[in-house]
Amino acid sequence: MTQKSNARHRAQGEVKVLETFELRSRRSIREAERARQSRSADRAERKLARVAKIDGQPLAVQQITKSQGKYVVRPHAAPKKVTKRVLRDLVAMGFASGIFATAALPAYALSPDVVSAGGFTTISSKQLATDYQAQSLTISAINQVEFGRGDYKATPLSETDRQNILNAIKQYTGPTASDFIANPPYSKLDPADVLKVAAKYVGTPYVFGGENPGGFDCSGYVRYVYAQFGINLPHSVIGQSFFGIKVKFEDAMPGDIVVLNNLSHDGIYAGNGNFYHAPRPGDDVKLAPIFTDQVYFIRLQTN
Repeated sequence: MTQKSNARHRAQGEVKVLETFELRSRRSIREAERARQSRSADRAERKLARVAKIDGQPLAVQQITKSQGKYVVRPHAAPKKVTKRVLRDLVAMGFASGIFATAALPAYALSPDVVSAGGFTTISSKQLATDYQAQSLTISAINQVEFGRGDYKATPLSETDRQNILNAIKQYTGPTASDFIANPPYSKLDPADVLKVAAKYVGTPYVFGGENPGGFDCSGYVRYVYAQFGINLPHSVIGQSFFGIKVKFEDAMPGDIVVLNNLSHDGIYAGNGNFYHAPRPGDDVKLAPIFTDQVYFIRLQTN
């Protein structure tokens, strides 16, 4: 009997333990569910605060059930109404703009500059309105002008200067080197006269191939100066280097021709290491120091 009583007691104890465990499990599940719902509600409230801060619109939080938690509902924004004050301001701005445009029209349409450009003879609005002939003539003149895209190109200033110099050479009507050779103004090759003639053309622009006071290159300048003494030099450095007597630097005299050793340039010696020459494109005839020691001198003589 004692053994049966003990067995029954142990069985009842085991049942109570199981019931206690089940009750505790259910309580833990309920507490966990409440905690989850509380966290969901907190997240919904934080989301509501963030959205309200970004949009600047009031939001609502609605509770559906305890198990579903809370969710954010965005209300529909009511359309903005145009107030009477805004409408009044718009009308006033439009009216003011119209008055300003009307007042400005005479300043542009009837200014003397515009009237003269259009060929009108008056600035009276009434007369202009009735003078249909002047208006039609002006319109006809405008219609005769044809414009096309791509017809004009920018021209560098250097090219413009070059064209002006070339035109000056072509328009030159004074004596040429050939004229001087046929009738030289100087009968004697005097160094002082040579330098005087050479100095007369200082400032003449350099032009490749030029041989008159409209423009000179180096050999054209030398030819033009010595032509006035009856000496017929060719228009080339190489050709001029074969005329006269070759002299050393220490024996050079004013009036001699200075020739670079490589035959690329020449000029007229002025003494003291200087010479008259036409240097390069973009430069002018000038008196300047001889810029290299790789030179020799040619002394010309008249017959």
